[in-house]
Amino acid sequence: MYTKPFLLLALVSFLTFGILNAYNLLPLYIHALGGREAEIGRIMAFYQIAAILCQAATAGLLDRWPRRPVLIAGTVALTAASFAFALTTSLSWHFYLFRFLQGAGLALSSTIGLVLIGELAPPGRRAEAVGLYGVSGLAAIALAPAAGEVLLHAWGFHALFLATGLLGVGAVLVCATTPLPSEGERPESAAPALRGWLPLLPVLQPAFQFGLANTILFVFLPPFGQHAGLPRVGLFYLVYTAAAVAVRVGGGRLADRLGRRQIILPSLVGQTLGLVLCVGLQSTTVLVLVGLLNGTAQGFLFPATSTMAFELAPSGRRTGILAIFNMAVLLGGVVGATGFGWLAEVLGYRPSFGLASALLALGTTVFWWSSRTAGPPPARAYTA
Repeated sequence: MYTKPFLLLALVSFLTFGILNAYNLLPLYIHALGGREAEIGRIMAFYQIAAILCQAATAGLLDRWPRRPVLIAGTVALTAASFAFALTTSLSWHFYLFRFLQGAGLALSSTIGLVLIGELAPPGRRAEAVGLYGVSGLAAIALAPAAGEVLLHAWGFHALFLATGLLGVGAVLVCATTPLPSEGERPESAAPALRGWLPLLPVLQPAFQFGLANTILFVFLPPFGQHAGLPRVGLFYLVYTAAAVAVRVGGGRLADRLGRRQIILPSLVGQTLGLVLCVGLQSTTVLVLVGLLNGTAQGFLFPATSTMAFELAPSGRRTGILAIFNMAVLLGGVVGATGFGWLAEVLGYRPSFGLASALLALGTTVFWWSSRTAGPPPARAYTA
């Protein structure tokens, strides 16, 4: 399973997620330039909006396009946005444009990467392979904000943005030299039929909740941590990543053995409890517990849901179906960034975390209820 293409694709994932997670500190820059919480939410959400639009526009085309140029185009977009941010000196509409580039870059590179890993992995170890592949992204989640804080305190925001641009250059070079598996069959039609999306409904809800909870925490913990009097929030990302990596390495095969739904439900519960703890966040100890709960949930949830989506699609439609899956994750991120930003400005952070927790609890209950009578999903439920 640990072939050269697998390891190089994991390196690309590490570099691209290193770029994206360094921009978890962007709210601090926006705040320093005079932006308030609602504007922070809008700018941060524009990245997800762009990714959703890109996924929607290309979902029926990605299976027909050569994969390497698409992979390179995604990393080039991320790189260009980083260097562009390094040239900014004031808050303006350009921030939305640069976040748009980041979102489009993520949409292209992450979808192609997931499909390639799914095809490289043995069928009986697919969830494990996706989980271990994700360890590279999780390492970036831990290191990028923490390293970014060091760069920020030592040399300022522009040095941070330049560093992410250099990571992007490295990602482009790796993409250009990675050996990729054969393209396989390509669909005759340019877009999947609407009826083919219906089998994805059981996995779209937890995907949406995953994006919602993660975005709320990753976007708003830095300013909320300052508001709550915490010295730094980088420890959250370290604990979050350590928990997620431990789960994927130690329990990566549970989703293959027990079934996808049996792993998804307790993971949704863990995410909900993490946001509940944020209501009373006043110490580093609680911050660590939030990271532990949400990191553990992430370690199980994303491999199980993405593998379930992969297995609902035939080989000729996998890229398009995973694009739809990613759209659900990103849509949750948009709702989390814009909705929570508006709530935080109107009600304050703590009541907003309470309302977000209630929404997650409701969604988890709906998933539990729907899973009581649902049988195992068919391996080829998608109809081309």
